[in-house]
Parts: sequence; C-alpha cells; structure tokens
Amino acid sequence: MKNDKVKSLVESNLYNFTLGEEYGQRAVGDKIEAECANIFKNLYLNEYVNPSSKRSTDDFSLEYDNHKKLLDVKSHWIQEDENGFSMPNLISIKKLRKLLEDNTKCLSYIFVDYVRRGDDVIIGDVHVPYIWELDWSILHIQNLGWGQLQIKDANKELVFTDMGKEKWFQKFKLEAKKYYEKHLTKIEKELKNWE
Repeated sequence: MKNDKVKSLVESNLYNFTLGEEYGQRAVGDKIEAECANIFKNLYLNEYVNPSSKRSTDDFSLEYDNHKKLLDVKSHWIQEDENGFSMPNLISIKKLRKLLEDNTKCLSYIFVDYVRRGDDVIIGDVHVPYIWELDWSILHIQNLGWGQLQIKDANKELVFTDMGKEKWFQKFKLEAKKYYEKHLTKIEKELKNWE
C-alpha cells in the first residue's frame, strides 16, 4: 500500500474527539494511535498485524506479498497560545540500520497534528512519509542508548527529500559514524579524568 493511500484513509476516517482537559498529551497520543490502528484493522483485517511487543518499532503493520509495511503514529499538539519545544524520538539507530538492510520491510510514519480547545481535540494536518523521505536538515542523532534518531523541532515545518532510500541510507551511515566518533571522543576525555 502506498503512503498516499494511507494518508487518504487516515484523513477521511480519523475524526475529532472529546477528551477531558485533565488528560495530557500522552492520552491524546494514545487515542490517536489507537484510532489510526483501528482504521486499518477494520479495512484490512487480513493484512493487519499487531506489533510484536511494546518495544516494537511499529504501532501496527500491513503484511502482503512477503512484504511488511511498518507504520508508526506520531501525534503533535499544535499549541495555539505558546511556542513549545518538541523533539520526538523516531527510532534507535541500531534498529533503523537493520530495518533499512531488510528489503522485505519498510517504515513509514503517520504524523498527525492536532489542537485542543477545552475538551475538544481537533485533528489537523496528516503527513505519511517513508523514513527516508525525511530530510536530514530536520533530523539529528541524540545520545540515548546506542543513539536515537529524532526530529530536531516538531514545531517547525516538516521538510521532505526525494533523494531515495539508498542515498538516504548512505547519509544515515555517515551521520551515525559522526555521532559515534563524537561520543567516543567524549568518553576518552572523561576516561582521562579517572586516571
């Protein structure tokens, strides 16, 4: 299934909803994630696959012709009265390398913007790119675990690229090496303090 089809299905089936103001961002995100999963579970029951664990890369997948399309839902609260700062984690770089090396799998994100007005959660823009369509100008690797790919600032416009999977993967490997080299320099410097 192509991403434009995923986007179209989410846009036409994901509705505004009510959730008390006492429920925070995580509860709204969980609801949006569950609703997105239900859309595809209801429409593509035979292809729909639940994540294998809580730590899975995907929130749900679609499996067909020996190919698995992993889908990860990321919701973003557009705060109308203030400029917050949001750096959402996308995926561990170790997991991503393995995923990009496996031609039977692909990872797409369902980015859903929303605003809150009292108890009303109003769905905004929806974007559905492959991971390799996210431009490196909006990405960075953060020091979490073995390295975590993040969006630098989710409050800024998403920037996309058409460089393709292979070139994006090469750039990713360069960025990962730079990250590990910088990390190694930091560790070596710290080690000297313990001599």
